[in-house]
Amino acid sequence: MVSSTRQAIACIFAFISVAVAANAQTTPVKEPGATISGNVTIKGKGAPGVTVVMRQGGERSMSGRQYSGPRGVTDNDGNYRIVNVPPGSYRVLTAAKAYVPADEAGREKLLIVNKGDTIESIDFALIRGAVITGKVVDAEGRPVVEEWVSVFTPDNKPVFVTQNTSTDDRGFYRIYGLRGGSYRVAAGRGDDSFGGGMPAPYKRTYHPSVSDPSQATIVEVSEGGEVKDVDITFTRTVSTYTVRGRIVDGETGQPLANVEYGITRLEEQGSSTRHGGYHTNSRGDFKVENLSPGKYSIPVSGTSDNDLRFEETPFEIIDQDVNGVIIKATRGGSISGVVVFEGLDAKAREQLGRSYIMAWVEGASGRSGNPSALIADDGSFQIRGLGGGAVNFHLHSSREIRIERIERDGVPQPRRMVIQDREHIKGLRVIAQFGNATLRGKIDVENGTLPADARFFVWARILGEDPAMRFSGSNLRPQVDARGQFVVEGLTGGTYEVDAGVFLPSAKLGYTKRQQVVITQGATTTLNITVDLNSTPIKQ
Repeated sequence: MVSSTRQAIACIFAFISVAVAANAQTTPVKEPGATISGNVTIKGKGAPGVTVVMRQGGERSMSGRQYSGPRGVTDNDGNYRIVNVPPGSYRVLTAAKAYVPADEAGREKLLIVNKGDTIESIDFALIRGAVITGKVVDAEGRPVVEEWVSVFTPDNKPVFVTQNTSTDDRGFYRIYGLRGGSYRVAAGRGDDSFGGGMPAPYKRTYHPSVSDPSQATIVEVSEGGEVKDVDITFTRTVSTYTVRGRIVDGETGQPLANVEYGITRLEEQGSSTRHGGYHTNSRGDFKVENLSPGKYSIPVSGTSDNDLRFEETPFEIIDQDVNGVIIKATRGGSISGVVVFEGLDAKAREQLGRSYIMAWVEGASGRSGNPSALIADDGSFQIRGLGGGAVNFHLHSSREIRIERIERDGVPQPRRMVIQDREHIKGLRVIAQFGNATLRGKIDVENGTLPADARFFVWARILGEDPAMRFSGSNLRPQVDARGQFVVEGLTGGTYEVDAGVFLPSAKLGYTKRQQVVITQGATTTLNITVDLNSTPIKQ
């Protein structure tokens, strides 16, 4: 009995040993992460207890997520060390909102991290930020609660601050983390909130109580100083008006019911559009309320079951409602076919989510926006309401996809194929490729030393493509850090022409080197480029 028990226990230990050995053989060895270190100083002295964060993605952000990611905290001498950092593109910044960089360019540092890197001397020099406080009241002296307060430079450019600034329940506000200097302070969002929905109840007003920024009192703050009682008084609310009109068939004059439309505010520096799910009624009537004075147009989306295109009808609101705006629809052309995603299995196709194909026609007048169509599960699409001219196509998805070629009845088409007025093109094949390749590398320089303000850059395009189409994809954003390390993700396979170089802002000169590289779909390609500072520079 004892002997059999011992045998059973031995078998159990043997089984466990085999399982452990098998697990040891199948468990992958974890790749070592990178180590990032540096120093944080305040007024030249090591700053203890400062958190340094690496935010992945490389893109600047004003959201609350800017302090998420690998992090480290400085010791008593201001030194920090972040370990086990995965490869990727990062923005490195300090989570010290009350402080500002001694050099404005040093607020965030772009860093390209490779597997197992040891990167040192990612340093930050900080100074105490300045503070502006005050109170916002209405014309009767009552506090205005939860009102947005903004800071501008003397030439009226907005100033980035790390916190959202609005008034409290007493009408008071406090803006901190400013660099010492001269500012204008304003309350109210003004017309720049148009795209977000309803207009602000108060017209943007600058300290102390003026709507014209040139008449605003300049506020002077010193490094680490505080200026109080920068009060703002609203003298009047924003006057708003209504536009009314009708959308009709331009050929028959009949009203068009249930047509979707929006409102676009036209500005010298661009335009902003508000889409609120508006639709015409059974008589084709439309109405948009709460519009402040300015120039506008009505963008019309049309309907999914016709080929209508709509003329642009700009109008201006001055000091009263605008009535009787007529928008006429005319018959347009259409393009239908199928999008073929090369190299994508069913699972990868699902990851694309809702994908669209968009078209805009060079030289065509009329219909606002770029007609588009949802790509069905089987790849089919139909784009309606097109004018005559050269058609440019673009694919939009949550992942990077790129148009490789276009075919009609088996015949390759030019990238800017021509559609005649009211023509209906069928049987188009748009062959697309999923961009899952990566290009990374380093830019080195020879025959010279770079100044402190030097900036590296990278451009690329597939051979034979229009030079204006560098990184034309929706998600392609090359990242280049101060060491010359770069990475470009979401590329499709092909032969690329890469321009890499360095720009010297103080000298207004640049040096560049061009090389070709073959990118393989689904792979990471490394390209190192050396730029000669004795070569002929490019002047800005």
